[in-house]
Formats: sequence, structure tokens, C-alpha cells
Amino acid sequence: MEAIIITEDSALINQLNHWSTANGVSLQDISTSAFASQEVTCSCLAKRNPDLLIVDLRDSFLQTSGDELANLRDLVSGDNSHLYILFIIDEVDPEYWLNAHEYDYRLVMPAPSGKLETRLNTILTNYRVMHELRSQVLLMETLFDRCRDGIAISDKNGNFLITNHQLNQLFGYPNHGLDGKNVSALLPKPYNEHFRQYLAKFSTSLEEYKQGHKFVEEGEGVDIHGKIIPVELSITELPGLNEIRYLAVIRDIRQKTADKRALAKASQYDALTQLPGRELLLNRLTKRINQWNINKGNLAPTLMVIDINRFKVINESLGHKEGDQLLIELVRRLRFNLAEQDTLYRVASDEFAVVLRPKMTENEIDTLAGQILDALATPFFIGTLDLYVSVSFGVAKADRSTDSGASLLRYADKALATAKEPGKPICYYQAEETTTNTYRLELESSLFKALDNNDFELHYQPQIDIKTNQVLGAEALLRWSDSKHGAVSPIEFIPILEDTGLIDRVGSWVIEAACAYWKFWQDEGLIQDNQKLSVNVSPYQFRNTGLLVSVKTALEETGLNPNNLILEITESTLLADDENNLAMLQSLKNLGVTIALDDFGTGFSSLSYLTRFPIDHLKIDRSFLMNIMESANDAHLVTAIINMAQSLEMDVIAEGVDSVEKLNFLRSKGCDSYQGFYFSRPITGNEFVRLLNQDNRMEAC
Repeated sequence: MEAIIITEDSALINQLNHWSTANGVSLQDISTSAFASQEVTCSCLAKRNPDLLIVDLRDSFLQTSGDELANLRDLVSGDNSHLYILFIIDEVDPEYWLNAHEYDYRLVMPAPSGKLETRLNTILTNYRVMHELRSQVLLMETLFDRCRDGIAISDKNGNFLITNHQLNQLFGYPNHGLDGKNVSALLPKPYNEHFRQYLAKFSTSLEEYKQGHKFVEEGEGVDIHGKIIPVELSITELPGLNEIRYLAVIRDIRQKTADKRALAKASQYDALTQLPGRELLLNRLTKRINQWNINKGNLAPTLMVIDINRFKVINESLGHKEGDQLLIELVRRLRFNLAEQDTLYRVASDEFAVVLRPKMTENEIDTLAGQILDALATPFFIGTLDLYVSVSFGVAKADRSTDSGASLLRYADKALATAKEPGKPICYYQAEETTTNTYRLELESSLFKALDNNDFELHYQPQIDIKTNQVLGAEALLRWSDSKHGAVSPIEFIPILEDTGLIDRVGSWVIEAACAYWKFWQDEGLIQDNQKLSVNVSPYQFRNTGLLVSVKTALEETGLNPNNLILEITESTLLADDENNLAMLQSLKNLGVTIALDDFGTGFSSLSYLTRFPIDHLKIDRSFLMNIMESANDAHLVTAIINMAQSLEMDVIAEGVDSVEKLNFLRSKGCDSYQGFYFSRPITGNEFVRLLNQDNRMEAC
């Protein structure tokens, strides 16, 4: 603080010097005798721009009327609208003090001991508070206008109350040109409608949302000229205000969108040869295989892979530039010999793949391979050398065990490995009629009799409340022990149940048996009424209308309360046939059961079906938890899933928790419950009941 005192009172000056030194205030005293007039005094003071002016009105030089005192502030303060003035007077002038400025103070002298210091300390405190507030306001205004994102504060209807420079510039408006406009003016009609629906829900259901709930979505904006701009819109409710106010951040993501498109293209096409790459090959092959599996009349897809022999030696010896020239010329020759229906891909540095046209026989494929070999027999003139290049071919035709493009490519690569042996330029993959197929046929035969022979058994894996460590319930898991092969993994026998159609019968048995055991344990007082049973539903079983009958019958015949039953549906189940899926889920919900989405994140995760379908619980797949303590990406992903599920008011269950470190991580992120080997492996029904009783006794103690 800079302070000036105008007085001829040396005692007052000494007193003020003592106070200023003690409080770190810069004080300068000015004698009125140094100035020719009051006007000159005020002019000199204004140039010095003090924060505090102490005026001794007892001095005859400064004695003036009330009106003139009012003008004194204007004369002295200059650009400093926050000037504090302390008037030292010998009596109160009602005419002036009736309309005194808020920063004007007075002190009648002589005053009691300490009165002057008290008055000065009050002024100093107010000055420091106001100085800090002004600094913060200036900082916020600077940040607001210099932020790289567009920022606005709006009312509950989305009307902008204030906008920053970047937002106006982004949409082509003059500075503050968007003030008073509605955010809908910046958004295309489809997004506009979605935004209005969200605001209506957000405004009328505040109790359902935690304070600070944020809405973030990528979309498109429209500038003042009607040009579409990719943007990210983020809306947060500002807490602690009398009226609803939103902070809207609109980010320009044009570069981000362009980068994503470029990355997508780079990942799908080879930059050197301009051929489609491995990702496109696998996606297209998978679609063709799925179509072939649905329509048995279609011809099975056939894949040929072509590998350049000893290309690594050529690349390392001559250099990558020469190696690239060789590849470009080789692709030209390959294309020349392929039919229009044959699609060429580059799947590795030295490997190409061709999805062959339908109806090609093995003899025709051999002929094509021979033509390619003849075309490559002519040397490649690279630099100053004539290079001779040979290739090997691996061919695979999809069979009923081929479930994806990746598996067909794997089969072709197996054939290629054989073809690279001396004397075998081309090799065809043959499905192995070996012990594996024999073993599967034996399991299939046993499974048809397993239900009648009571060979199936249910095991239970406890589900634990992360906060209280109490057992919330359990997931019922199907187990099978074959008389010949012993205990068979569900990974092996459940696909066979699905392929043979046995899954409907076995799935109905699981639901009925699990409900019956659970109700029996409830009646015997072995489990609590609020502990819940989770049962898995196969995608094949879910698509069958008999599922609804099975669940309804099991509940009616066992008497189990529907609130105790959770049906777990895998994420892949919901990827197609939305309307039928929605109808089935709603019918199940009408029975009173709850729905859990199992293995979340392993399929094509989409927010659309999470909000569209009536899902109560979300289960994080165990694969995401395997490396969360080592992988920051996995940890961020799990955290995002938990936050997203809770924002949609879903309970979150983590699978595969096998250590206290993972449990503590999930607890810190707000996960609701978990299951995994850390607490218990899947156990028999009797073991589960004993575990519950031990848990209850410990709780009672």
C-alpha cells in the first residue's frame, strides 16, 4: 500500500510513521506549505496515485466546504477508483458526511489512544481484501478470454449470459456477439434437439444428478456463415448459485477430427503401395465368413497369402529405398495377373494376401500361382542390379470351424509355413482330422446324455460389497464332469452346447436349479433375503423366446422373489436386432428380475445401447483388470468405465479381482462390488453356504 499524509502536525506524522513501519506501508508526508494552492496540491497527488490519502482538515490550508470535499476525491484519485481517504477533523460536518463515499473514513481529533491505529488497520484490511479480490477477478477475466477453448456461462435454457473471445472467434462472431444468444443457434438441428432434451432432463431432475455432473459429447457446430465445425461440447452445472447456471465449454476439434481420419486411413491402407492393409482384410473377411455361415448356399471364402522369400536379406543389403522400389514393382506385376474380382492386400512387410474370386478350384488356384511365378521370373532392375525374386503361397478355404477373418488368415499362414519348405512353392491348409476333432465329437456325444445323467453341477462365486466387505450374493456357474474325460472346462463344452442347440435345455435347467437351491437356502435361513443370485444367459438362449417362459416358470415353481434374480447378458448379445433385444429385456424386467451386462468392453462397446436398454448392473470384464497395476491405459479405462456406469446409475461389478492391490484400486475409484480369486474361487453349493455362515458369525462378533 502506498499512503500519503497531508498535514503540518509533526506529532501526527510521527505516529503514522510508526504505524506504517509496523505494517509494511509506504508512507510519505507532504507539507501544505510546499504548494501554492489546494488545486496544485490535488494535481500533484493525482500524479502519485496513492492507495491511501490521509488529509488533515484541521489545517487552515485544507479547510473547505462539504461540496468541495466531495470534489477532492475526484481531483486526487485520478485513475484509482479504489482510493481510500482518511479525513482528520476536529468536528463532524453533516453536510459532507451525509453522502460520503464508501471509501471515505473520518477520525475526530484528538482521539483516544489507539483509535487512530484501529482506524488505519481497518482501512488496511479492507484494502488488502479488495486488492486480492481485484487480482483474482483480473486473473479470471484474463484466463476466460485467453483460454484456447470457447467458454460461455448460460442460464438453464442455454441462453449465453457471457461468452469469451475464442468462442465468438470460432463461430465468426464479433467479440461478445454471442452474448444473449442460445447455444442452439450454434448447433445443427439433430444435435440441437438432443441438447434440448438433455437440458430439460438436467433441469427438472437435479436431485438425480450429483452436483458437478458433466455432459460431454462430440458433434458439429454451425458458424455465422452456416459452415459446419466439428466441436466437443461440455456442460457442467455451476454449484452454489441462487439460480441455475451452466458452464459450457465448446472445443474446436477440427484438427483432431482430421487426424483421426488420417490415422484411420493410415491404419487401413499401406502408404507405400496404396493397398488395403491387414485391418481391412480381417474386417472384410469376417463379414464374408459370417454371411457364409448364415447362408449355407454361399461358397466358402478362400484366401491366398504370398510371401517374398529372403526379402529381409534384400532390404538389409541394398537398403529400404531399394526395397521399397522392389515392392512397388512387385505389386504392379501381381495386380496385372489378378482378376478384377481378386482383392490384393498388404498384410506385412513382405507378405501379401488375395481374397480369391468365388468358385475357383484348386487347379485354377495352382494356375494363378504359376502365372504369378512366371511374372516374377523376369528380373527386377533396382539401382544397378538385376534382382531375381521368388515367392511362396499359402492357401486356406473357410470351413465350419472358421469363425473370423483372423482364423482364416492364421490357417493360410500355416499353409505358407509348409510352402516355404524346399520344393513346395504352394501349399493348401487342410483341417486337421486329428485327436482334437475326435475329442470334440466324444464331448458332444456325452453332452447329449449329461442332463439326463445328472452330470451337471452348479458352483457359486461370491460377489462382495467393496465398501462393507459383505457378501451381496453369488454368480451361479455351470460345471460338468464327464465319465471319460473328467472335469471339462466351460470354455470347451459351452461352445458345443451352443453349436448343437443343447444350450436351451441346459440353460433352462441352470435357471430352474439355481432358483430352487437359492430359495431352499433362504427358507432354511442359510442366506439372507437381500442376497442375490446371478445366472448367465447364453446369446443363443437369449434369442430364443423360450427364455422368458423358462425364467417365469422357475420363479413361479420355486417361489423365489424376482428381486433376488439377476440375469447376466453378454455384451455381444446386444449388438444386433435391437428391437427384439429391447423387447426381450423389457419382458424380463416386467417379471421383476434385474439385468446385468456381462463382459463389458470385450465387444463393440457403445453408449447407445447402455442408455437404450434397461440395464441395472455393468460387469467389467476380467481382461481389463489383469494389468491395471502396471498399465496406466488399463487403469484409465477401468476408471472411465466406472464413472460412465455410475453416471448412468448402474451398479458396477468387477470380475477377476485376484489381489488386494487391485481391490484397493477399485475401491478408490468408487466401484460397487467385485468377485474373484482374492475372496473366493467358484465353489460348490455346500461350500458357499458354509462360507456365508462363517461370514455371518464374524459379522455378529
